[in-house]
Amino acid sequence: MMDRPSRSSSSDPEARRLFQLALDSIEVDPEGAKGALRKAVGLGCSDSMVLLGDILIDGTEEDMKEALELFTKAYEAGNSMGSRNLGYCHALGRGTPKDKAEGARWYTISALAGNAKAQCNIGVMCEFGNGVPEDCAKAAEWYRMSAENGYSRGMANYACLLRDGRGVHRDPEAAAMWFERSGSPRSKRLLASMLLAGDGIPKDEKKATALLEEAAVTDRKAAEILASLRS
Repeated sequence: MMDRPSRSSSSDPEARRLFQLALDSIEVDPEGAKGALRKAVGLGCSDSMVLLGDILIDGTEEDMKEALELFTKAYEAGNSMGSRNLGYCHALGRGTPKDKAEGARWYTISALAGNAKAQCNIGVMCEFGNGVPEDCAKAAEWYRMSAENGYSRGMANYACLLRDGRGVHRDPEAAAMWFERSGSPRSKRLLASMLLAGDGIPKDEKKATALLEEAAVTDRKAAEILASLRS
C-alpha cells in the first residue's frame, strides 16, 4: 500500500484545517474532500499533495497523471511519502509503465530520507533481486534501518534473515526479539514456530500456543499450525 498521511505538518493553520476537513469527509463527500485538498496544495501543504495523489491514483488516466505530478511535487517539497509513492507506482505500474528499476530508485530516495516503509520496500527488492541485483547483506541493512525506525514489517523481515543467517550472522535470539517487537500476526506465527522447534531458543509450547491463538484470528497459516497441534 502507498503512504497516506493522517495529519498535516504544514506550518500554515489554514492548510492544516483544510487537510483535516478533507480527511474527515473523504468517505461522505469525496469531491468536497478533493476540493479542500486542492486549496491546501495551493498553500504548499505537501501532506495534502500526497493524500490527494493517493485518492486520484485509483481514478481516470488524467487522475493518475495528476497523482504522479502531486507525488513528485511532494517529493520536491521534501516529503518522503511522495518519493515512496512514486516508487510504489513505478514498481507496480500504477499510472505509469511498470519499471521495477525505477521503482527501486524512488524507494531508495525515500529510504535515504528516513522513510521506514521505503527502507523495507528496497530491502525486499534487494532480497529477491527485483529491480536491483540480489544482495541479502544489503537487504539486511535496509531491514535493520526499517526495524529500528519502528516499522513492523521491517522488523519481521529483519528477524527472518537473522533466524536463517542470510546476509547476516545467524542470531536466533535477536530474531526472536525482533519478531516479538513486531507483534504482527505473521511475526507471532514465525516466533511460535521457533518456540515449538527450539530453533536456537528454548522450546516453549505454552507460549507458542498462546501466540498462535492470537495470530490465528487473521493469519490462516497460524490457524493451520494451531489445528495440527490440537489434532
